[in-house]
Amino acid sequence: MAKVIPFQAVRYNTERFGKDLARFVAPPYDVIDGVMERRLKEDRLNITHITLGDENDKYTIAARRLKTWFDDGVLVKDPDSCFYIYEQTFSTPGGEPRVRSGIVAAVKLEDFSRGIIMPHEKTIPKHKADRMLHMCAMSGNTEQIFLLYDDPTEGVEAILSDARKREEVLRFVDPEGVHHRIVKVSEPELVSKISKLLEPAKLLIADGHHRYETALEYRNTMRAKDNTKEGSMPYDYIMGTLISFRNRGLVVFPTHRLITEVDPKLIQKLPKALEEEFMLKKMHGPDELAEAVERSPVPAFGVWIPASRTYLHATPKDKEKSEDPMQDLPVFMVQERVLKRFLGYTSEMIDTKVNIEYVKGTSPTKYAMASGEFQACFFVKPPSVEQVMAVAEAGQKMPHKSTYFFPKIWSGTLLYLFDR
Repeated sequence: MAKVIPFQAVRYNTERFGKDLARFVAPPYDVIDGVMERRLKEDRLNITHITLGDENDKYTIAARRLKTWFDDGVLVKDPDSCFYIYEQTFSTPGGEPRVRSGIVAAVKLEDFSRGIIMPHEKTIPKHKADRMLHMCAMSGNTEQIFLLYDDPTEGVEAILSDARKREEVLRFVDPEGVHHRIVKVSEPELVSKISKLLEPAKLLIADGHHRYETALEYRNTMRAKDNTKEGSMPYDYIMGTLISFRNRGLVVFPTHRLITEVDPKLIQKLPKALEEEFMLKKMHGPDELAEAVERSPVPAFGVWIPASRTYLHATPKDKEKSEDPMQDLPVFMVQERVLKRFLGYTSEMIDTKVNIEYVKGTSPTKYAMASGEFQACFFVKPPSVEQVMAVAEAGQKMPHKSTYFFPKIWSGTLLYLFDR
């Protein structure tokens, strides 16, 4: 059973700075490029000075800065343990208004073998090593991970709906126009009800696989060092935002693939090679192709080869649904049946982004044109939440960068620190 408990969050001092935290917050560390990082760090109190660090020995220096912020009253700790409700209001690319809300809590870390918390994507050792250095320096979580769960009775959703009427403890609007607000739930009877409702749930990691696996490693290291009982220490838990996969505001964007520096002969032969396994339909341009992939009722992907003005909509010749949920994922088809089989890619090349770039969102054409030279762009239909759950429950992991849940859970809202 999942153990989800309230906690005392550390957060920016709103009595000093006001409730609008736009100047302090940032997207998760792993989606910030160099240009964005420099812009965010123009404010000396922005959370990126903590999540990304600055100079050499950056996390040691960031930890010192964190202490200074406490001493100077920039950050304060809530006096009581609470659940927090994180609400995001936004519009889809088609202009449809959505509201996504979830519970921010301390979630007991569980080994994947227990089947209580499940991953769905592969991780990369290099990225985990970086997060381990960060976590050791901070002694806590400076960002939330994103977890999905099933709420068949919608009991938690009813609580979330009522909580929207409360006054927020913080708010901001991000550059993409998403409105973020957080409210507190501290009443003992309501806190107890939320914990009990979430007890039977299996939790799926939607975003934050590297941070979760790092937290497991940190917990194991500290538990051996301290000789403590399971579940008795703050590091036995991780801060996460839990959102029901029935939530009407849940949106998954595709993550497309741009290919560079592949043998031109392989690119020229690709359309013919694809005919062996896929039904191909010619399109008249990249925008039409991207739209056709997005609207396809069956697993599909698109191939855009700019040099030959080739635009192909591809669906598997085998129309039977596989018993293996991974086989029906377009992102898996592109990686295993195209990049590896026909274009000479290896798993290591894909994981370390050698000759491949990942393009998030629903407007890959504009991004691809602006990015300069590329040999091919693969449009992929994003997996549904049900497909993600099926893969996780089967004990499998999707290819790297298979999902992009929008909007992101922003950093700088709440922190969970073990020694403060």
